Amino acid sequence: MPPRPLTDFEAPIAKAVVELGLMQGWEFAAFLETSRGKLIEIRTLMRKDGADPSQDVHAKAAAGAPIVVHHNHLSQESLSFADWNGLATIFDETFAHCADGTIYWGRVLNPCYVKKIVFCSAQKVSMDAENHLFIILNNNPNWTSSAAETASFFRKEVINRAMRLRNFVDYEYSWGKKLLPCGVVGATSAYPAGVNGSKINDFIDQAATQLAPLL
Repeated sequence: MPPRPLTDFEAPIAKAVVELGLMQGWEFAAFLETSRGKLIEIRTLMRKDGADPSQDVHAKAAAGAPIVVHHNHLSQESLSFADWNGLATIFDETFAHCADGTIYWGRVLNPCYVKKIVFCSAQKVSMDAENHLFIILNNNPNWTSSAAETASFFRKEVINRAMRLRNFVDYEYSWGKKLLPCGVVGATSAYPAGVNGSKINDFIDQAATQLAPLL
C-alpha cells in the first residue's frame, strides 16, 4: 500500500524539502508538531546524509507532540537505521521524499525490537538483506542489470519490509516515475529508485520474506 495521503499543510513542505535538496545538495528535514501543523522548523546540517532536529523539536516531543518528519533522501534509498532510531525514540512518523517522486514512510510499533536491530545487529541484517536479494536476482535469467549493485541499493527496502512482516513497524512506499538526468544531485544513471524498484518489487518481497524470520 502507498503511504497515507499528505495533508494540505504537509504537501508544500514535502515539495520544499525536495527542491531545497536539489538546489543545495544537502539533506533538509521539516519537523511538524502534527500532520496538520504547526511547523516547528526546517533544518539542514549541510550534509548529504542527515539533518538532526534541534532542541526545540526534542522539547516538543518530550511534551507529547506526535512529531511528523518530512525529509529528502538524496541517495533515493529507503528509510535507514538512523531514521528508524529517530522513530523509536522521538518521532511519530517519518516521510523520506526522493527527487524521482519516490516516497518512503514509516512508524515504529515495537521500539524495543527496532532498537535491538539498529544497535545490536545492523551490520548482519544489512548483509543478510543484500545477500538474499542478490541470490534472487542473480538466479533470474530475465534480470540483466548488475545483481550486486541492485541488491546493495535496495537492501534497506528489504529490511523495512521484513520488519513490517514481523509487525515491528508500519512501513509503506510509493515508487516514483520520473527519469532523472545525469548530473542531478543524488541521482545516478543506474537508479532512479522508482523505475528500478517497480521492476523488482516482487523480488524485494521475496527477499523480505526470507529475511523476516532472521530478525
